[in-house]
Amino acid sequence: MKFKRLLSILLAVAIVVSGAVITSSLVATGADREIASTSVYQDMLAKTSAENGYGLASTVNDGTILQAWNWSFANVEAMLPTLAEQGFTTIQVSPPNEIKTGTKGAKVLQSDNLNGWWMFYQPAGFQLNESTDNALGTKAEFVSMCSKAHEYGIKIIVDAVINHMGTKEGDDTNTSTDPMSHVTPRAAQFEPEIYNNKLFHTPWAKMTYKEDPNQYSQYESTYDLTRNCTSGLPDLKTEDSRVQNAIYDYLAELIEAGADGFRFDAAKHIETSDDISGLKSDFWKNTLQKVRTNYPDCEVYAYGEILNNCGVNRPFSMYTKLFDVTDSNSYWGIKEAATTGGGNATPYYPSTNFTSANTVLWDESHDTYMDGATTSLNVVQRGKIWALVAGRAGISTVYFARPDDGTNTNACYNITLGEAKTTAWANATTKAINQFHNYFIGQSEYCTANENGWAYIERGNSGAIIVHLGGSTSGNVNVPNHRLANGTYKDALTGNTFTVANNRITGKVGATGVACIYYDGDAPEPPTGDQPTVTPDPEGYPYKEGCYTVVFSNSKGWEGSINLYYWDSATDSGPVEWPGVAMDFYETNEYGESQYVGFVPSEYDRIIINNGSTQTVDTPLSGHVGLWADAQDAESGKWTVGTWDIAINSPTEPGPTTEPTDPPLPTNPPTTPTDPTDPTSGPEPSDKVLGDADADGKVMILDATAIQRTLASLDVASFDDKAADADEDGKVTILDATAIQRWLASLETNENIGKPIA
Repeated sequence: MKFKRLLSILLAVAIVVSGAVITSSLVATGADREIASTSVYQDMLAKTSAENGYGLASTVNDGTILQAWNWSFANVEAMLPTLAEQGFTTIQVSPPNEIKTGTKGAKVLQSDNLNGWWMFYQPAGFQLNESTDNALGTKAEFVSMCSKAHEYGIKIIVDAVINHMGTKEGDDTNTSTDPMSHVTPRAAQFEPEIYNNKLFHTPWAKMTYKEDPNQYSQYESTYDLTRNCTSGLPDLKTEDSRVQNAIYDYLAELIEAGADGFRFDAAKHIETSDDISGLKSDFWKNTLQKVRTNYPDCEVYAYGEILNNCGVNRPFSMYTKLFDVTDSNSYWGIKEAATTGGGNATPYYPSTNFTSANTVLWDESHDTYMDGATTSLNVVQRGKIWALVAGRAGISTVYFARPDDGTNTNACYNITLGEAKTTAWANATTKAINQFHNYFIGQSEYCTANENGWAYIERGNSGAIIVHLGGSTSGNVNVPNHRLANGTYKDALTGNTFTVANNRITGKVGATGVACIYYDGDAPEPPTGDQPTVTPDPEGYPYKEGCYTVVFSNSKGWEGSINLYYWDSATDSGPVEWPGVAMDFYETNEYGESQYVGFVPSEYDRIIINNGSTQTVDTPLSGHVGLWADAQDAESGKWTVGTWDIAINSPTEPGPTTEPTDPPLPTNPPTTPTDPTDPTSGPEPSDKVLGDADADGKVMILDATAIQRTLASLDVASFDDKAADADEDGKVTILDATAIQRWLASLETNENIGKPIA
């Protein structure tokens, strides 16, 4: 059968969230479109073998990072063979500088609260530690660790605490506003210039959340953010050249000792050159940027810990121009998706504030683990989160090495600082996800946030990570395919076979709730159960006297009956009820797409192809034509079409067969009643219903999109705040978009959605 695509009616990129597709800003390359004659799965195994250095990335930015929290340098060095085999390109070590008190022999948590993991975040000096009472080790051990890591192709980055210094012991009850009454006296030994010149912001004041709405909170006031004491720790006068020189010397010492980069603790609490007059400085220019200039042969990767936001009129771009930053807001959506099925499993990064190239995501952080926000996550849940972040293209990711895999922190009272425990970072799931990440470096992505409880990330056209959202783990997958080549695929975790055919991905995910699949063979034969209802004819498509033949290639894998609705544009009427006449399955074409055939009497000149809930735009008809769904309009939710010339099997045709014409931009659907049982239909537009965020009288996926666009400060035609509050908690958040999506999918959610608002 001849099948030549001649015209794409409208080029568009769809951003449809949770339940549909978010396309990446990374475009497919030629390599993405070609499948090697051999198995991609076998190629991955070869490239990630010990002989090939486990396939580790060549840069920190491209690979995955393990946060070796509280591990001594000697224990990191001892773990290097396992770390390399697990596919971690980079190890992030705890702060290696001089600190306010000894930690050797102390536990991660101590009942007396006089010591513990937090001591590493209370500096006494900005130089590599030489004190023998530090549980992490000395400078010599740091140098040895870096040297050995580089032999394995592993990079080392340092958790750099450079915003503040440590306090005196027992400082909790000290209310003095003199910063020097709070600074650890050990600073006089290691940083005499800073200590003797009192280079701390004054007056000393803790930066705290303020309950009074008439007062600024720490996230609104740039002064509070950059001048007051984060976590009650003495705030360094980072605008002073003497402090900047000390920090530069420390960063340079780390690079010369073998470090490849930094994680900057409390980064937003250090001002930038873009801050307002009186609160800005050249700190970053005279520290990080100076190091990069003076050590041009080093990668000097850096990312900053920035939680929630940067403050009023302080966009993330103030920092992303300097280094990568953590996206904690997106993390919580991913966590929610992995654990409950809500949230957003695959956030989109279109803005200058955040792009995939400057974003850092994690499976959890040491703060969320210790403060209880993620402590209850079990191994399976953390594995799902790691799959959703490390499976992405271009995003830097950090895996937190818990000291214990339990769902509370009680074990931390028995674990000594410096110990390196073999926990979930070393399991098969983490390894498979890291290998997938490393293998597909540089290849494009296509993300589906939630398709009937499955999130998946297609990479190039030969692999995908698939995650069962919510509490489910193993299960049968049957989801639309967007980029993958037809063929059989192998799951690196279970060895299960997946099949890509007829625009579907099918297979079974194992007990981890995660699959990492790779192309592993030629395309299978078309399913025997999907037999043509019209016999294919090598001479052309079927013909019906007095009718135009319409062929639809189901390029997007629409499920259910494929229907042909038609009408006369002059009278805006037609002979069939919505959703129209079911089209007959004809054959599977060379692209693996199911083709359907229908007939339209020649007196009708408009058609819509649909499956009852998803539809094309209103499309002109003036002759025999083949169509396929091309791109989904972000505003209407309708699909534009591409067309091609078709040959039919009769020499007599009803009127001229014309070249395909461009359909108009999406219009309102014909004035035909919709199925009253369709969950997307609703009351008349004059009624205000819960969930109708775009105020068009119906609850549809476009309402979820309207909420997400509004939260991202993007334009929408109309927006109703009250109707958008789908979970009825008094505010409009991403959870409202999720509630609408779950309602449309007939999942458990607010039963008031779709009903008039009182």
